[in-house]
Amino acid sequence: MNFVLIGAGSAQFGLGMLSDIFTSETLAGSKITLVDINENALQKVLKIAKDYVEDKHLPFSIEGTVERRNALAGADVVIISVEVGQRFKLWDEDWTLPQQYGIRQVYGENGGPGGIFHALRIVPVIL
Repeated sequence: MNFVLIGAGSAQFGLGMLSDIFTSETLAGSKITLVDINENALQKVLKIAKDYVEDKHLPFSIEGTVERRNALAGADVVIISVEVGQRFKLWDEDWTLPQQYGIRQVYGENGGPGGIFHALRIVPVIL
């Protein structure tokens, strides 16, 4: 399989997602392309991933690029983790604004009115 991880320069997302992929026997032999607009962050995660694969003799190939369109050609699976704007400030607003109007809000960016606010910021970037 050919995986593309967009936003992989985030150590939390990139390394966490790679950890899940690396532990799957079903996905062994997959090609994984890491994509991020922050080349410095991308290179750090890419180095950690390549060193880990080499050290553990894992059956994966890893590459990285800032060229999203090139990476998407031939992708079987695309996983996206991107944010728009000031992440933590906006998440706080997504959490507190519904509560100010008496609406119970799930803590997280994927549910309730706060989830709608989050989606309205992210969907245009993805499309």
